[in-house]
Amino acid sequence: MTDKIAAVGGSFLLLDNHAERDANEDIASINALIIMGNDLDIDPSWYIERYPEGDPRRCIHPKTKSELCCPQGKARATYEVAMIEAALAEKMPLLGICGGMHRINVLCGGTLLQHVPDLVGHERLMQKECGIEPHVGTIPVVIQCDTRMAMIARDIKMSFVKSSSVNMPKVIMENSLRHQSVDMLGRGLIASSLSDTIRLPDGSAKYLIEAIEADPNGPYADQFLVGVQWHPEFSASFLGSKITEHLLEAALVFSRKN
Repeated sequence: MTDKIAAVGGSFLLLDNHAERDANEDIASINALIIMGNDLDIDPSWYIERYPEGDPRRCIHPKTKSELCCPQGKARATYEVAMIEAALAEKMPLLGICGGMHRINVLCGGTLLQHVPDLVGHERLMQKECGIEPHVGTIPVVIQCDTRMAMIARDIKMSFVKSSSVNMPKVIMENSLRHQSVDMLGRGLIASSLSDTIRLPDGSAKYLIEAIEADPNGPYADQFLVGVQWHPEFSASFLGSKITEHLLEAALVFSRKN
């Protein structure tokens, strides 16, 4: 991701060694925040009680690897929460990738599906486990019309979709390196991209959410607030570069205001 930032003329500050960092100092040093993915999962205590009594999703799935299992995971969780809360408060441009998107959704009051293979009946969404490299697009991501993501993707051509309608959902092949997914959306967020149909524990069906963004009628309406389930840093499509370009533009606007 740092290569993508540099390629569009931006500079970056790598925020690692979380236990030794000061979120207040760091947020004052940047004009946009990217929260990357994680080998560990957000601890379900953040969201399982948001489900009704008796809902199977209130249980901790055996495949969930809580970030609270080690000191490094705890430190990263604490730091990311502080940074995201500060970015939301300051209306700083914010991009969440995979686990970063999950963190944003949970902090806004949403929930997560803890193990998607159970709901789709296969493990193809975990393409690394299937031996498929992350630069290969494996799932069709359907980008919803009239969203920020649709605007970001507007110049990307699709040879396999032909339509005279300019207001048609755009389908782009992207990678899938996850076992969890956004379930109920947090406050002030909308789903801007979807993929597979899944069957929930209560028997109902829904589409998997592949990207989220600020609701244009919500509290973050004036903020660049985007989360993507795929990993744009691996360039499975041109969408990663486009997202980075738009993030940099938003960062420049934010810096001028501050």
